[in-house]
Amino acid sequence: MCGIVGYFGSKDGMGAVVEGLKRLEYRGYDSWGLAARTDRKILIHKEIGKIGSFNLKKDLPNFGGKICIGHTRWATHGGVTAINSHPHLSCDGRIAVVHNGIVENYQELRAALEKKGHKFKSQTDTEVIAHLIEQELRTKKNIVEAVRSALKKIEGSFALGIIDRENDILIGARYASPLVLGIAKDEFYLGSDVPAFLKYANQVVFLDEREMVVLSHGKSGNAQFDLMNIDSGKKIKAKITKIKWSAEEAEKGGHPHFMIKEMLEQPLVIRKTAATEKEELEKAAALIKKAKRVFVVACGTALHAGIYGSYLLAKRNNIMVQPISAGELSYFSHLFKKGDLVITVSQSGETADVLEAVRSAHKAGAKVLALVNVLGSSLMRAADRSILTKAGSEICVLSTKAYISQQAMFAMLSGALNGETAKMKKSLLEVADAIEKIIEKKNLGKIKTLAKKLSKVPNLYGLGRSLNYANSLESCLKIKEVSYIHAEGFAGGDLKHGPIALIEKDVPVMVFATPDSTEKEIVSNAMEVKARGAFVIGISFQNNSVYEEFLPVTDLGDLTPIAAIVYTQLLAYYLALEKKLDPAKPTHLANGVTVN
Repeated sequence: MCGIVGYFGSKDGMGAVVEGLKRLEYRGYDSWGLAARTDRKILIHKEIGKIGSFNLKKDLPNFGGKICIGHTRWATHGGVTAINSHPHLSCDGRIAVVHNGIVENYQELRAALEKKGHKFKSQTDTEVIAHLIEQELRTKKNIVEAVRSALKKIEGSFALGIIDRENDILIGARYASPLVLGIAKDEFYLGSDVPAFLKYANQVVFLDEREMVVLSHGKSGNAQFDLMNIDSGKKIKAKITKIKWSAEEAEKGGHPHFMIKEMLEQPLVIRKTAATEKEELEKAAALIKKAKRVFVVACGTALHAGIYGSYLLAKRNNIMVQPISAGELSYFSHLFKKGDLVITVSQSGETADVLEAVRSAHKAGAKVLALVNVLGSSLMRAADRSILTKAGSEICVLSTKAYISQQAMFAMLSGALNGETAKMKKSLLEVADAIEKIIEKKNLGKIKTLAKKLSKVPNLYGLGRSLNYANSLESCLKIKEVSYIHAEGFAGGDLKHGPIALIEKDVPVMVFATPDSTEKEIVSNAMEVKARGAFVIGISFQNNSVYEEFLPVTDLGDLTPIAAIVYTQLLAYYLALEKKLDPAKPTHLANGVTVN
């Protein structure tokens, strides 16, 4: 929801912190701020808006230090103002804090602190953390113990970077929000996500729930880190992971936006997914086979991938899978039983609602299989078994390559369930080839022209049946997320049960058709909306006279929808450009929704 970055070392690290914030801006861009400890002083700088154009050497040449923290904000508590921006200070200015998460009991904590004389400057929940630590320091001389004691009083979620004016120390801590430690030679980095510091460090420690890390100088004077449990204070042996993403994977690679870069990477993503180890797939498939009931739980785009997966497993494997929105799961979770399997799908692995689903499943004795894109994420560690979807670093707020990697992983699981892993791998390689055709220059020109034609429409609709129902939902989600055109996806069978009332002259309707028994039915739906004046866009393996605009997809059987969605991802992108909108910063959205 917000992004935090920290540096501890022997050089001026503020440049690295600013770079890290720019890489994390997808997590929030309402405002940003910096804090540096230098000469037993804490320097603070805050600004409203995006950090993207900020140049440290030019705009703030004398701001720096060897212990630094930074924050890019997506507002939850308090408006978008400089006062509400992070970092936040304690009353005495000794403690500076940056925070991603939510302090659910902040009103009670604030009231109690105010009675003890603390003066608050902001309307945020975060500021109470700085004051809590200050309060604890009145009775505890050790800053680490004061921080631990303060954190035990917080209800909610947090990933924190904390610096102390009086000590050469940087403390990171987490619960239900992600935090990663980057390790380099005699220096350390903190980040909400690996891309924040991947340019400088690829050896990382993923902090687990209720863990904190203390960065300090040892007796030799060299930088060191200590990992410990927040509640007990006991030291924990760190598990160091080497990140295999290149720094370039987290950069735009010469493209104007991450969104187009990531869409063009999708053939490679499919090929990587197809290369998933057979043993890994078979172990996951064994969980599905043993389950008495199977649920898919996810949010947004990942839920749409789960819907596609539920249809695919029903069609190919005769397995009934119930998709449930993670945000609505609390109303059903009491029905979980021992023997159930909950398949959770997430790009970040840090989505609060999805992690709550894991806790609910385990409480009931159910097993959890995670399809997740981020190595070492909270979801990956919490699940009974996890499979990494092979999207790589996805920076754009709007998920594209993660979606097709999730669809493709469901396909690989389906193949493993039938003992046809090699056959499915071959089929997915054909999907990659089909996407290569879609993203050819001539097709991009065609989609740009269509985007220009549609850029002024107030409404747009999608229709699909069976496996294509998910794409009708996802295509419209992408379009409304980035172009702000009202777009809604419907199941073809529901058309006459209300949605057809929305059809009027020239309203665009995207129709997804797959080479199976549903094709004739969806073409009939297309005829029904065209008879009422709709402008019909056919995304299909074959043309039909009912389509006024035809976007061809290779006949890939029940994998056709994986390639077909690329057309509408591209359409959403070019609609945004046509409307002079920034596809990298959609209104009110941020990547990694770590609060409910």
